[in-house]
Amino acid sequence: MNRRKGSLALSLLLFLTALLTLSLGFLFYQGRSREAVIHYRKGLQSVYGAESGASWALALLSQGGEKRDLSLTLLGRMVTVSFPEEGKIQSMAEDGRKDYRRYVVISYTLEEKEGKGLLKVEDIRSEP
Repeated sequence: MNRRKGSLALSLLLFLTALLTLSLGFLFYQGRSREAVIHYRKGLQSVYGAESGASWALALLSQGGEKRDLSLTLLGRMVTVSFPEEGKIQSMAEDGRKDYRRYVVISYTLEEKEGKGLLKVEDIRSEP
């Protein structure tokens, strides 16, 4: 009869150990998933910031404004817009720690039609 109590206790101990291992594995998995979601969200905020800066530059050019470099804060990101060469807009967004840096590059042509400037976007690229 003592053997049965020992084998039952051993079986119960093995079951609880396996349950504890599975629980810790699940908690570790949840922590890593949450961390991945946070990294994705921060990167996406940088992409949105860079796109907003590029849109601002396009609006400025379509209204006949002059090309000038610009720095502003959008969505908690520092956004820098520049015109590296004729027909290109480069917008870069990064967070305060200079992580999660994302770029948007727009190629465009500006034509004069009937006294108005016609802005035509040729290519849009998003770079990590």
